[in-house]
Amino acid sequence: MSTKDASARRARAPQSEPMRADAGAPAARRRRGWWNLPIINRRSWTWRDANRVVRAGEWYQNAVIYQIAPWGFQDTDGDGRGDLPGIIRRLDYITSLGVDAIWLTPIFPSPMHDMGYDVSGTRDIGRTFGTMADFERLLTLVHQRGMKLILDMVWNHTSKDHAWFRESRSSRTNDKADWYVWADPAEDGGPPNNWPSVLTGESGWCFDDMRGQYYFSNFLQSQPDLNWHNEAVRAEILDIARYWLDLGIDGMRLDAVNFFCHDALLRDNPLRGEDDGHADGIDPDNPAAAQVFCNSFCREETFEMLRPLRRLADEYPGVVLLGEVTLCEDSIEEAARYTRGRDRLHLSYNSGLLFKEPMTATRLRALIEKASAAYGEGGTCWIVGNHDYGRMRSLWAGAEQEDADAFFKMMSAVLLSLPGALCLWQGDELGLDEARIPEDIAPEQLQDPFGRMLYPRLNGRDGSRTPMPWDDERTACDFSDDADRLWLPIPEQHRARSVARQTGDPDSVLNVWRTLLHWRIGQPALQAGAVEFAELESPILGLIREYGEQRLLCLFNISAERRSVDLSAFSGVVPAHGLGFASDWDERARSVTLPPWGVFMADLRSAGEMRRMHGSAQAAPAAASSSS
Repeated sequence: MSTKDASARRARAPQSEPMRADAGAPAARRRRGWWNLPIINRRSWTWRDANRVVRAGEWYQNAVIYQIAPWGFQDTDGDGRGDLPGIIRRLDYITSLGVDAIWLTPIFPSPMHDMGYDVSGTRDIGRTFGTMADFERLLTLVHQRGMKLILDMVWNHTSKDHAWFRESRSSRTNDKADWYVWADPAEDGGPPNNWPSVLTGESGWCFDDMRGQYYFSNFLQSQPDLNWHNEAVRAEILDIARYWLDLGIDGMRLDAVNFFCHDALLRDNPLRGEDDGHADGIDPDNPAAAQVFCNSFCREETFEMLRPLRRLADEYPGVVLLGEVTLCEDSIEEAARYTRGRDRLHLSYNSGLLFKEPMTATRLRALIEKASAAYGEGGTCWIVGNHDYGRMRSLWAGAEQEDADAFFKMMSAVLLSLPGALCLWQGDELGLDEARIPEDIAPEQLQDPFGRMLYPRLNGRDGSRTPMPWDDERTACDFSDDADRLWLPIPEQHRARSVARQTGDPDSVLNVWRTLLHWRIGQPALQAGAVEFAELESPILGLIREYGEQRLLCLFNISAERRSVDLSAFSGVVPAHGLGFASDWDERARSVTLPPWGVFMADLRSAGEMRRMHGSAQAAPAAASSSS
């Protein structure tokens, strides 16, 4: 696409909302940044899908994506909420982690009733976060450090404060009358059907006196759903996407993508029967869980409507579309459908790992096998901690272990050994636990509207959203220099896990993540490799990742007991060193002993490679201690 074409497209784009006078340097909007021009010598690799078809690889297919909620990362203006200049201040820290990309939760204008997921403007930066100039500076600095920047796009709904909704509700005949999901009351004057809000479980319909109709919201009443059956809505969303892509972003995370479409006939959701099982991603105590999700969302029409967006994204080299598909009947199966073929999304994440029960090798293998089969053609993305789903430390009953840090260090190695991309939530690299309510956050301090409505039956999402603890010896852990009150309090127990305290400790959770992330960058098998399982008995999980000349063995002892593993079936085992995991490798016996929650990484070499490395006449040592 030429510069002239890009400018012409923007000139034709409908201007349905005013631009602020300080909305950034005009020149940046008249040209595509150098980072989105065709790349010579771009990172290139190939991979084989489940059908053994060789495909070209892209950076995002095995990327580690660091999710940042700006309001909880770093405050620079003293209002107690984080901002874009705060992320710029901490860019060197993010770079030190070794991640591939940054995903920012919404940074657009918003009344902030739902932490930015209630958008009231789409082509600007919200004052809470900074200015367009701040954003463009951040984007340039991220690219200069060799990372990518992904923006969170909220296209299922808007805020009630959005100019689109104000016009839509003003009459039944205005230009945007059909931009939202409107319906007449039922015969009894009540809601048109039984569709619930998935957040509250109550009816998702809200009566509007001005228009005399109900509008629908899958989430909060302040977040009316857009009508994706309206072609004008879809065209406007494409123009918004092009606007941000022209500014140089590297991808878009699509919030609640499986919610975009509803049944145009407004048919009831069927009630859940005994044979329907439990839906993924929703609390069983939520009244909405009593329905099968098939008419209010999770519609087949969505796939057709995503095609133009994929075609647009493919005009920009290396851009990724990442979808959130966590609330549905089967998260892995449904998320995989959103990446099937070449006219949907590039990646989608699922809720397969978001469970509280104890982690076992058998369960983990079953999950990996299910995801590999479902995603087949690629597109896998794993997620653990999240702004909606708590922290990694609340999962898998790991916090109940005698040595919880060892357990979660082991799980970090597992996550970075899986095929596909991984989203890492800010603070999970520190091993933070969820803030407790009311011990750490008093009920009157809750910010999450979902939490405020349902407490004490449900605690909501604030427990995983507390500010980052940078330096426990500074005021407010150096999150804010002079704010009188932070937007959420920092739990006292987080001070011991501050960045400053962990940085100087080689054995800290933070430095294990750093070590693994940087090591992973240099392992072709982890960057692009196929996966198979080593046939080992539980509690040992064995993965073999292979790409090119590298064949990497990844062993995990998912138990609190020492375990010995016979590796005589492998012709050559060369242990990896310096990863921070101790193990006892006996080369003569061809076995390794793993401590509780132990990890062992090793290259598997052919006999010829082993002879070249050691010499055919060299005697093997009786035993050696390996620190993977």
